[in-house]
Amino acid sequence: MGQLNLPDERSQGHREIDPAFLVWLENVGVVVSCIAIVILAAVITSSVMGRAFFGSMIPDDLVISGELMVTLVALPWAYITAERGHISVELFTNWVSERGRIKLDILAAVVGLAMIGPLTWATGIALWQAIDYGSYFDGEFYLPEWPGRSMFFLGFLMMLIRLILILVTDITRLIYHGKIEKGRR
Repeated sequence: MGQLNLPDERSQGHREIDPAFLVWLENVGVVVSCIAIVILAAVITSSVMGRAFFGSMIPDDLVISGELMVTLVALPWAYITAERGHISVELFTNWVSERGRIKLDILAAVVGLAMIGPLTWATGIALWQAIDYGSYFDGEFYLPEWPGRSMFFLGFLMMLIRLILILVTDITRLIYHGKIEKGRR
């Protein structure tokens, strides 16, 4: 399954709990996101060139572009979360003790879960409705809405799972940090 590396002075606290399947999914999300960027560039370039030189464009290019943007933005979230790569202000946290930093990491994970949990629920409901109602975008192709909604939901779900694992890891770090400190006295 995964392994737990207890922190020491050299540890950054990154990716302590790594279930292999989740790491694989996160990496696939990054690769799919990169592929979506290339496809998005090709669609936009083809559509602009078609308008400029041939007087016609790719049908539903705006819908395709919008759905690709959702995919390329949402899928890497879990990978970035696992690397603790979100924007943070270190001006204050660099002044606190190691134990204080761990507590701030726990607070960040709890706040993240408080935000991502409801968003995951809402995107799940939106996905279910798109599938249940057979929703589609108006246009020449009548593209279904569920593929983009599923990518958005998957991005949120993987990020939620990773935040839960980070919270467990940080609580474990706090517990073991106390034991390590007592052992040094």
